[in-house]
Amino acid sequence: MKRSTYSLVAAILVVLGLGINACQDPLLQERTNFQELIGEYLENNPENFSTFVDVINKAESMAFLKAYGGYTVLAPTNDAFSKYLTEIGKQSVSQLTKDELIDIVKYHVIGEVIISIDFVDGRLNAKNMFGHFITTGTFFENGQAVLKLNKRANVISKDILLSNGIIHTVSEVIIPEKKSAAVVLNESGRFKIFVDALKITGLYDTLDIKNGPHTVFAVPDDVYQQEGFTTLNDLINDVAPDGGDFKKRDNPMNLYMAYHILDNRLKYITDLIFDRAGLTRAPNEVLTFKVKADKVLVNDDVFAGIYEPGFEIDRLASDRTVFNGVIHEMKADFRVKVRYPFAVYWSVTDQLEIMRMPGVFRRPGDKVPLVNGQLENISWQGGTSDFFYLGQGGGAASPWVVHGDLFEIFLRPERVPWVEFKTPVLVAGNYKIWVCFRGSSAERHPVFFVYFNEIALPNIIRTSPFNPHNRAEEPGFSEKELEARGYKFYQWRPEDITYTRTTNGVPYNITESNYISDGRVFAQLAGSITIPTTGSHKLKFVAISGTKEFWLDMVHFIPVEEDQLWPRINTRTGELISKEEINAQFQLPR
Repeated sequence: MKRSTYSLVAAILVVLGLGINACQDPLLQERTNFQELIGEYLENNPENFSTFVDVINKAESMAFLKAYGGYTVLAPTNDAFSKYLTEIGKQSVSQLTKDELIDIVKYHVIGEVIISIDFVDGRLNAKNMFGHFITTGTFFENGQAVLKLNKRANVISKDILLSNGIIHTVSEVIIPEKKSAAVVLNESGRFKIFVDALKITGLYDTLDIKNGPHTVFAVPDDVYQQEGFTTLNDLINDVAPDGGDFKKRDNPMNLYMAYHILDNRLKYITDLIFDRAGLTRAPNEVLTFKVKADKVLVNDDVFAGIYEPGFEIDRLASDRTVFNGVIHEMKADFRVKVRYPFAVYWSVTDQLEIMRMPGVFRRPGDKVPLVNGQLENISWQGGTSDFFYLGQGGGAASPWVVHGDLFEIFLRPERVPWVEFKTPVLVAGNYKIWVCFRGSSAERHPVFFVYFNEIALPNIIRTSPFNPHNRAEEPGFSEKELEARGYKFYQWRPEDITYTRTTNGVPYNITESNYISDGRVFAQLAGSITIPTTGSHKLKFVAISGTKEFWLDMVHFIPVEEDQLWPRINTRTGELISKEEINAQFQLPR
């Protein structure tokens, strides 16, 4: 995955800017030395790193650690190497092969600068030079919170800033995993039924392919036993009682197992939470993910007004990195759930790379410039001053956009002629697509085409005039009349409720306009589209004209047969709210 890259200078400024908070954090040990390079610092502190230096030299890798650039080094101490050598039955690092030494170095070096503020539970922003993500997590040991990498190595000290990067000292050597997902599950001894089911469906061989990636939701034997299944035959009798060829993709047993594997995607727990849905190897079937309290649940949903309880992922046992993917462990099993089209209210600024910037994401402050390639799911043609994130910078309209944040895009032929988005997972079906944005009274703001999977949608998006309702000229426009013209108001700000009069002392909402907040923020219908396959798709805006900026908030994908106007989105919380809930809350009798 592409992730946001902090330059070394930016990292230094961020850490220095956090100096006050750092003094209050007993776990943060900050050291700065901008004259030394990483390799020099390790050599100059032999009491802690002489063995690691020996490993680096034998791997012929010291040169780049003494060159200018931007690296993160997770440096094992001498004690860490002593424990590691004892574990593998070696006396010294001289007994390791050169390939083993190179792998150790690659596993402990990341080609980007990652400061400790980004050590949130989940995984680091970038892969190490071995090609794996390092996971991070907070554990409580002996009454203290301990930050661990890959659930193994304690972070001893953080943020040793040097002229070509940063060092974090760790208590253990982080061992590269060289076994496939299939082999790791097989050798654990805890997933015998699940592994046997993989083998009879042919999916074991799929998970043994080295090039992946594979994200597996594995069911341990004790979970099957809670369901009354003690053997593979018990599971077969429940899932596929008619038997058949289990290796055929349409066989119920094959579909069941394929539904436990994401389709060529590497997703750690944090990715699942942010993505909210994932396409599985069962054709056109998705898993959804949701956080409730401290639990991460699979397929915890409301469909057709009926709540369907989810199935918990064992967070402590999950995020197990293997050579060709990641394994998550389930606390309860799930079955294939056929999905029907459902509305997706996509806040476009919810990009993982921006969420990883806690001082920026949904915070007041100056707009943040973004460069093409910085966001995995958005690309565009343009320069360094053409695409911005506004955390709480929507100007006067900020309270009326969802969560107060926007993308500011100079979407015009001579600056950003196009921008392309990778959508969330959409279930196959027929949808209307609404583009939600802050408009403007100026006629110079962008006009553009919308393409879905290279298919042009019929309506041209015009981001001005700022108020499609135009209440001053045509008072009494109903929301249905607006919809017929291809517009809608999609947001709800609780402070905006107004009472036009009272009847016998009871507030009465007499006009639809009372549900409308700031008229500059609205949605325009791009058109209808048939999505043939469940998954993530391409949405593209192509500039026609304009000389100013475009402020993008959301995109709605709503099945054509569903209400396009309600529910609205609470601008503060991002939650959906119906008109009935609003009326009940404010005692409006309509």
